[in-house]
Amino acid sequence: KEKLEAQIAELASDIDVSDSKIGELAASIAKAEKELQNATAIRKKEAADFSTSEAELMDAIDTVGRAISVLERELAKNPAALVQASAKDMAGAMQALSAILDAAAFPGSDQKKLMALVQTQQTSEEDDEQPGAPAAAAYESKAGGIVDVLEDMKDKAEGQLSDLRKAEVNSQHNFDMLEQSLQNEMKTGTKDLEDEKTDKAAAQEKKAASEGDLDKTAKQLATATQELATARASCIKIAADHEASEASRQEELKVIQEAKKILEESTSGAEAKTYDFLQVAA
Repeated sequence: KEKLEAQIAELASDIDVSDSKIGELAASIAKAEKELQNATAIRKKEAADFSTSEAELMDAIDTVGRAISVLERELAKNPAALVQASAKDMAGAMQALSAILDAAAFPGSDQKKLMALVQTQQTSEEDDEQPGAPAAAAYESKAGGIVDVLEDMKDKAEGQLSDLRKAEVNSQHNFDMLEQSLQNEMKTGTKDLEDEKTDKAAAQEKKAASEGDLDKTAKQLATATQELATARASCIKIAADHEASEASRQEELKVIQEAKKILEESTSGAEAKTYDFLQVAA
């Protein structure tokens, strides 16, 4: 019985430990799933932002590239068609550029994009100048021509596109590594969780069997104890009866001995008297 009780206590402890581990594993899996969900959402947004930025840069590069081709072709026909562009006469250069593009049937929507890009470039170049430096230096350093400005814009846009694509590749690689790590963690955690549940079920089954054995043993022990008590009571009664019987027998023997003694004494006296009588008669 004690062995069964100790086994049941040990199994109950194992079940409690399994419950604790199951809770920890389930929480760990849920955390990994949440992290993967959040990372996936961020990656989707990053990919969408990349697609938008890539399309914008590719469109800008295409627009500027076509504008350069048009300008070079028109300038080859009429070198005086475009004034030299500097910070002082950029507005005039833009007007001349627009006129050339119109003449070359360059789409109006693309012209607007190009003008916006040139103005953005001009603002960026001016912001990069050291305080007090002449604004014209930015263009003079590029041979002072609007074509040079457009070429510079195209180069920068291509550089930005290259950097953007590299950043996207790195972001995707980092996400793939994180995704793989979290998936492995969830896979391992799920296996450990199933194993722990299996161990818990086995412990519960064994505990139930041990409890059944303990109940059976307890009943058998109770029956044996009752039978022992009955046997003991019967033995005590038999012993008492034997003692009483023995005492009665001893009492009977005593009475018989006393009666025998009296009888012997009585018989001895009668014989003496008879002998005396026979002597007198002789």
